[in-house]
Amino acid sequence: MDSHTLKEEIEADYQPAEVDFPVAWRGHEVTRANLVLEGGAMRGLFTAGVLDCFMDRGLFCERVIGVSAGALMGYNYVAGQAGRGCYVNLKYCTDWRYLSLKSFVRTGNAFGREMSFDVIPNVLDPFPYEAFDASPMELIAVSSDLVTGEADYHRIRDARADVPYLIASSSMPLVSEIVEVGGRKLLDGGTCDSIPIVYSMATGASKHIVVCTQDAGYVKGPNKLMPVLDRRFADYPLFVDRLANRHFEYNRASRGVDRLHEEGRAFVIRPDKPVEVASMEKDQGKLLALYEEGVAVTTRVWDDLMAYLAAPAPADPAPETLL
Repeated sequence: MDSHTLKEEIEADYQPAEVDFPVAWRGHEVTRANLVLEGGAMRGLFTAGVLDCFMDRGLFCERVIGVSAGALMGYNYVAGQAGRGCYVNLKYCTDWRYLSLKSFVRTGNAFGREMSFDVIPNVLDPFPYEAFDASPMELIAVSSDLVTGEADYHRIRDARADVPYLIASSSMPLVSEIVEVGGRKLLDGGTCDSIPIVYSMATGASKHIVVCTQDAGYVKGPNKLMPVLDRRFADYPLFVDRLANRHFEYNRASRGVDRLHEEGRAFVIRPDKPVEVASMEKDQGKLLALYEEGVAVTTRVWDDLMAYLAAPAPADPAPETLL
C-alpha cells in the first residue's frame, strides 16, 4: 500500500483528540541522577507506570538513557507528558497499523512508523515538541550500529529533527527496515546494549536508577531465529555476532545491575513477577495491568528510592569492571 494512502486511511479512521497533558516538569527541580530504561516493546507499559509515578511525585532525572521502548517512554518523560505512554498505547494497540505482523507485511515495519511517528504525534494526539526542547532533562537514545556491531548513543537535542534516532532505537531486527541516519545504519539498541548501565556510569553521574521490564528471575535464552538472522544480516557480521551472543550479554547485565543495587551503587525497579505481555500485545486489559504494576511497584519502593538518592554516593570503580 502507498504510504500516502495509508496516512490518509489512518486520519480518516480517527478524530484528532483534545486530550491535554500538562508539562509535568515545570516548577520542579531536576535530580542529579541518570535514569536507565530497558526496552521490551509492549512491556514498556511497565516503564510508563514507573515514569508516571515519578512525574506525579516530582522526580525528574537530569539524564535519561533509553533503549527501544525505553527511549520512547523516555521521550514522553523528558517532555513532561505524564499519562501519554499509557494512553497512546492503549488507544492504538488494537490497530494493525500501529504494531502487528500485518503492518510488517504491508509496510516493512511491525511497529508502524508512519502512524507512530507522524500521524499520531502530528495529527491525532499532538506531541508537545516545544516542551521536550525546553526540558531541563536530556534523552540519550540507544541504537545498534550494524556496521560496527557496537551501540550508538545519540542525544536527542531536537524533538522533531532527531525522531529518526527514536525510530532506529525501537526498530526490531527482522521485522523493521534499517534506519540510515547520521551516516550510520541502525536498528534496535537492545542487541548491543539492552541495559546501558556501563554507559551511564561512564557519564560520571553518581546516582543511577535502572528500570527493567523483566522480573529478577528472568533468564534470556539463545535466539531461536539465528539461522534467519544470519542470512538477513550476512553483510553485517559484527552485528550478527552481537545477535548470537545477546543472551549472554543480557543475562550478565541483568545480574550486574542487581548486584549494583545490592551494593548501593544503583537502584533497580523491576516487575514483581514474570511478565505475560507479548511484544505485540493487543490485550488492553493486560497492558493496563502491567502499567498499574509499574505504578504499584514504584509506590512501594519509593521511600527506599528517596533514601538511595539522598545517601552519599560511593566511589565508583572503573566502568569496565562494573559487570
